[in-house]
Amino acid sequence: MGYNKLSLNYSKTTYVLLNSNLSQSCNFNVKTNDNKIKHTTCTKYLGLYIDQHLSWTDHVHNLEIKLSRSVAMLYRIQYYLSNNELRSAYYSLTYSHLQYAIGVWGGAGKTALNRLNVLHNKVLRAMAYSSYKSRVSLLYKNLNILKINDIYFLEIGKFMHNLHWGRIPVNFDHLFTSVNQAHSHAAPAATRGGYIWQLASTVKGKRSLKHLGPKIWDSIDPSLYDISPPAFKRQLKDKLVNEYSD
Repeated sequence: MGYNKLSLNYSKTTYVLLNSNLSQSCNFNVKTNDNKIKHTTCTKYLGLYIDQHLSWTDHVHNLEIKLSRSVAMLYRIQYYLSNNELRSAYYSLTYSHLQYAIGVWGGAGKTALNRLNVLHNKVLRAMAYSSYKSRVSLLYKNLNILKINDIYFLEIGKFMHNLHWGRIPVNFDHLFTSVNQAHSHAAPAATRGGYIWQLASTVKGKRSLKHLGPKIWDSIDPSLYDISPPAFKRQLKDKLVNEYSD
């Protein structure tokens, strides 16, 4: 690090043993320049809370706090703003936090995501001056706002669209196998999008990008494959919103 004129703030530097059940029993002694690096089970990096099991529960809990604040703020200001201004407040106070790195944490467990969905529903009810008894799917459709699972779907879809057009760094190439590369006898449903679905038997495997990416890409209308990125994002979002029941 000295050669590159870099330095560490040792009081803020920690290490995490990822996906390890040994982190509590093993006592590693990590040092640099005679300074001991503290072990932790979760750390914050580039706005993401990364826990040792990659469950993303800590990150989702942090989002719950932010959305709770958004709900309180929107209820305070809802009568002073127009509908367009409320939408701007939503995208500033809520959507920006939900969208950030959702391609990474969006595969968190259902229990954690359910709590987040409840808060997101409250945000929309505040925007629509609606009671807790209102049909939430109709609110999403009328406000033209995506549910959390569809924000995740859209982000993975955008990633696969960029992969389709060769706009993704080569570091990701090993995660995906095209039908032409595999010379596979895969079923037609698995070849429509051009990528082989990676088999997964564990919960984490089924939430992984190499499994979900081709699966989501295959479920997208092929007519969207060859359009520009802005048009792809707009048309896919419209399709998702229009699927919400009245």
